[in-house]
Order: sequence, then structure tokens, then C-alpha cells
Amino acid sequence: MKKYSFITLKERPELKTAAAEWFNAKWGVPKEAYLECMNAYLDGETELY
Repeated sequence: MKKYSFITLKERPELKTAAAEWFNAKWGVPKEAYLECMNAYLDGETELY
């Protein structure tokens, strides 16, 4: 059985582009929209709940 670990974007911000591309491929929402949201989170404009 595989073990998974969960990390936050703040722990690994270098993964944001790869993550945005994955979400885009999975759900078809523009990559730019995900990056905008992720950048707001990393800049402290929004917070993870």
C-alpha cells in the first residue's frame, strides 16, 4: 500500500506551476486562474482554511 503525505503550497512553492498545470489538465480551468489563486495565497492575501 502506498503512503501519501500532504504538504501545503507554502511548504513547496516551487511546485505551484506544476500544480496549476495538473489542475488545468484535470478540470479544464485555465492555468492562469489557478496561478492567480495560488499567488494570492503565497502573498498572504488569502489563507487556507
